[in-house]
Amino acid sequence: MPALPGILEKLETFTGASPGSVVLVPNATTGVNTVLSNLRLNPGDELLTTGQEYFASRNALQFHAERNGARIVEAPIDIPVSGPDQVVDSIMSQVTDRTVLLLVDHVSSPTGMIFPIEELIQKLDTSGIDVLVDGAHAPGMLPINLAELGAAYYTGNCHKWMCTPATAAILYVRPDRQDGFRPAVMSHFASDFVTDLSEFQVEFSWNGTIDPTPRMAIPFAIDYMEKLHPGGWNGIMMDNHKKAVRAIEMISGKLSLQPACPAGMMGSMGALILSYIAPSGLPHPEGIDPLWTWLLREKQIEIPVIHTAIPPGRIIRISAQLYNGDTEYEYLAEALNDSPYL
Repeated sequence: MPALPGILEKLETFTGASPGSVVLVPNATTGVNTVLSNLRLNPGDELLTTGQEYFASRNALQFHAERNGARIVEAPIDIPVSGPDQVVDSIMSQVTDRTVLLLVDHVSSPTGMIFPIEELIQKLDTSGIDVLVDGAHAPGMLPINLAELGAAYYTGNCHKWMCTPATAAILYVRPDRQDGFRPAVMSHFASDFVTDLSEFQVEFSWNGTIDPTPRMAIPFAIDYMEKLHPGGWNGIMMDNHKKAVRAIEMISGKLSLQPACPAGMMGSMGALILSYIAPSGLPHPEGIDPLWTWLLREKQIEIPVIHTAIPPGRIIRISAQLYNGDTEYEYLAEALNDSPYL
């Protein structure tokens, strides 16, 4: 695809990545799986993650651990979180001399909480432990500078806060981890083609027949969104953050629900803690909370009600984007007050 070098260059600028270090994958789940498939694991190695990790990523971790005789260690993050130090301490307390990788969210899917990944990367790097950041929600929600961040691996979706069509996501591999790093599906460009891509990028560039539209839309989405706010992307991120904080504080005050984390650990999402119902007690299909269904059917509100396993929790998560207004969150508060499933 002739446009690909320009798309990747645009993404490298947007994410602060080193030149030649970003490739395109269909989604963050594929990014996580691709990294895990490139690890050389030994029996007894430990793969560290948290009890908030996205199910698909957690399943991928389990698959590769079982295949290689490795072990998964989950650091429980008690909710509500008091601050970043609690998260760092919880994760670091599970690090041993067998730990080889930390898989951690940038923005937690269940809670919307921003993990203190900078500090975690710095601490683990001194022990020679790589960090794979599952940044599914981060691009377009938070300012990112991947070169300064220093994570060995980072993956994130473009179809969420960057507003591209689905099946457009990035995978960043730090330059010193690119040698021998291979895609799950080998590219048509892997031999006998002259391109403007790095050796790392070329094998990810034409990996079977796909719809290229979402990828080609990335530069347009970046430029278009930037023009929607006088402060550009930084203005969008700041306004969405403030909107989410106002919503959480308002709903919390009206319904006496406790926020999952302090406002300073929120981006454009936030969450409130609900009374616990075990997933095994939910109606089929298992895992769909009745509050989630009730809000959609009775109030036409689409909002996730999510369960965490370690430790057990039940959380309702809001999001804030340019098209949302404060009155929508007030309507949500009224709906929750009327619900028999709160």
